[in-house]
Order: sequence, then C-alpha cells, then structure tokens
Amino acid sequence: MAFIDPKFPGVAYGMGVITEDGNAGQFVKLSGQNQFSLNGDPAVRSFGVLYKDAKAGELCTAFTCGGIYETDNFTGTVNPGDSLKVDATNKNLVGGGLNPSDVAVAQAVSVQSGILRFKLLI
Repeated sequence: MAFIDPKFPGVAYGMGVITEDGNAGQFVKLSGQNQFSLNGDPAVRSFGVLYKDAKAGELCTAFTCGGIYETDNFTGTVNPGDSLKVDATNKNLVGGGLNPSDVAVAQAVSVQSGILRFKLLI
C-alpha cells in the first residue's frame, strides 16, 4: 500500500474540499474556490500533496510550501537531486527527466530500499 510520511512537513492547508476520492500522497490542483481535484497532468501546476485519504466532498488536508517527505509511490530511475513530476494517473512521482512543459513538484533527496525521500517544491 502506498504511503506518504512527513519527516519535516511544510505548511498543511486543511480548508479545501476535494471533488473526488483521493489517497494519501496524491497531488492536487486548485479547481475552484477552496476546492481541489487530483492532478494527473505533469504540465499543470499542483497545489500540494494529500496528507491522508479523503472522500469526494470532504475537507482535506494538503501539504504545501516545502518540507521533506518519504513515499514508496514513484516510478522510473530516480537519483539524488533529480526533479520529479506527477504521472498521468496521479499515483506516482516520476523520475528520469522532465519534458519542457512539465512542472517539477519535488526534488529527490535519496532512494533506499524502495523508499524515496523528497523535498516538496510546491
């Protein structure tokens, strides 16, 4: 099961409603006034990353404004210092290079034993 573990969290914003069911570690974008939806487009700027699972219509908490986190939700080859983007399914961070239109959401700090430690850039 995928997880997000805040080691040194950034700001947690908890006054937004999510428009669809979301899982901890998924990236969200602004979709209205204090409203979030899942962001599966690496070319769209994310607002933050969900702190825990949330059902459609519920208030949710999203980490934003930096911090250091760990997750097992990543694909591709990731090296320390790499810029990371969201994947098309919004289930993973993706390493291995960004396209010019992609927005970096995180920077890899380390990858050990299948766990990615990253700095949130949004």
